[in-house]
Amino acid sequence: MKLNEVLHRITTIYNELEEECFQYIGAVINENAELDISRLEELSTLLNFVYECSQDVLVGSILTKLDYGQPIYQFAMLKPISLEGNEDKLDILYEEKVKVERAILDVYTAQRKKLLTEAAEDLKELHYELQTYVYLATYK
Repeated sequence: MKLNEVLHRITTIYNELEEECFQYIGAVINENAELDISRLEELSTLLNFVYECSQDVLVGSILTKLDYGQPIYQFAMLKPISLEGNEDKLDILYEEKVKVERAILDVYTAQRKKLLTEAAEDLKELHYELQTYVYLATYK
């Protein structure tokens, strides 16, 4: 893959992240922020390619924020749990099912809020660093 193709794809991912996530992370954190783990993994792969070519400090900093175990990665990995498709394995009444689903949703919502709060500062920095990288790489 050529470096200009990589830059183009990084720019595309940056724009997608801006629309889905970065616009919701500001002085106030909006619960609408979403992160697709596959998009983060692709971005990480592309940035690793760039880093191997240039050893750029800014790219290294971005990669650190995307690393497994970091708050951004943990937030992106969180997915809601559903009982759909497992009803036959559960021997519960409808009312109990509704209570269980509500409890699962409450736990998911609390965990999502916690992870989003933990990742917020790194997301702000990632936004700034990606924006800077895209700008610098485009106008070099």
